[in-house]
Amino acid sequence: MRHLLSTTVLIFGTALAAPAMAQDAPAACGELSIAQMGWTSAEIITEVAKFLLEQGYGCDVTLVKSDTIPAITSVAENGEPDIVTDLWLNSAGEAYTRLEAAGTMVTLANVLDPGGIEGWWIPTYLAEAHPELTTIQGVLDNPEL
Repeated sequence: MRHLLSTTVLIFGTALAAPAMAQDAPAACGELSIAQMGWTSAEIITEVAKFLLEQGYGCDVTLVKSDTIPAITSVAENGEPDIVTDLWLNSAGEAYTRLEAAGTMVTLANVLDPGGIEGWWIPTYLAEAHPELTTIQGVLDNPEL
């Protein structure tokens, strides 16, 4: 089975097409595994994808607890899971690029496009009280804070 980087576009596209295809889907779909990443957006996207695949296509979906590097490694070495949702490509690095070039992974769309900022955050009150903590170097230089 070809492995997919699932995204919101896939999920909502599935929702629109599901009623028309649901009668023929059980034989065509079968069993699927989806990586269940440990952050909130991934958990939501994965649960929505699971629901749509089960209810709209009659798939038998198994969720596999994972994270970015373990999911990419598992796809490369074992061909599982079948679907990886909400994968941050800046963390997956070269491994994802190689899998995509080989046709092992397919990016369907970007879940958080044009948003999804990854970073370290501190509360405004802390930044105002300690402006030295507004840079990585400032945090490293002030471990007592």
